[in-house]
Amino acid sequence: MKKLIKFIYFAVLWLPTLCWAQYNQQYAALTQQADSLYKEGAFEASSNAFGEALQLHDYVQGVHLYNGACAAALAGDVETAFARLYARLEREKNWYSENMDNDDDLVSLHNDQRWTALTDSMMVRKHRIEANFDKPLRRRLLLIYKNDQEVRWKYISARDRQPHDSIAEAQALQEMQRVDQINQEQICKILDTRGWVGSDKVGNAVSTYWAVIQHADLGIQKKYFPLFQEAALQGDISKESLAMMEDRINMFEGKPQRYGSQIVDNAQGERVVYQLLDATKVDAWRSELGMEPLDMYLKKMNAHR
Repeated sequence: MKKLIKFIYFAVLWLPTLCWAQYNQQYAALTQQADSLYKEGAFEASSNAFGEALQLHDYVQGVHLYNGACAAALAGDVETAFARLYARLEREKNWYSENMDNDDDLVSLHNDQRWTALTDSMMVRKHRIEANFDKPLRRRLLLIYKNDQEVRWKYISARDRQPHDSIAEAQALQEMQRVDQINQEQICKILDTRGWVGSDKVGNAVSTYWAVIQHADLGIQKKYFPLFQEAALQGDISKESLAMMEDRINMFEGKPQRYGSQIVDNAQGERVVYQLLDATKVDAWRSELGMEPLDMYLKKMNAHR
């Protein structure tokens, strides 16, 4: 008997106009290595690994240019850090960061005149892109997203605390469920009364819809799934996000999943992939959406087949 894992999702808000690179195994392996080295505090080695990945120009993703800049800055390589940040600015014409000044990884760049030029460029972009935004709705969505993510960090912190405190974990889980209920009521009301208000009006806050509905029960997910299908066609959410929602709906209905995104605990307490529709085709289906091979995904999730 397999036990379903409580799904804890940490979304990364993204600009829908971003051009997502096609998946490449070598690129994925290098960026994962770079991320691991970063977490270990080996910043120079991490920056070098990002550098190798970024040489594969056809597959470069903006997030890795940014993360590579962070690793370079922490390694004391200011020139490389700026080169990568400006490369992302050039590559993604609508990219800007509202929180870069608060990123501790980049503090070493602040006294360089290029930092001011960089942040000024981002402010110009921000004002241009947000000129026709529904700003009250955007602020509301960003607050919902913030609450969604913060309560999950608190739950995971309580769950993983050593020595384990079951009372603290239960309280954190109860609080997460309370916040989820409030968030779902707000998002459902927006979707029911206004329909899908997309990235042209709320920018990257459009990701909040998915982050909240992905935590909802089966009935809510099925109700709004057609909206998310349309949003994926418009580029407002990624095809991978849609695949995860499809897998989750199938799992809740007791059906096999197509893309392998859902993980469960088996009778031995091991994290394993939930039943697959076709294990021989899963990687081909994932590849069509630009997703990494299943085994690589499972490795990141500390799970197996």
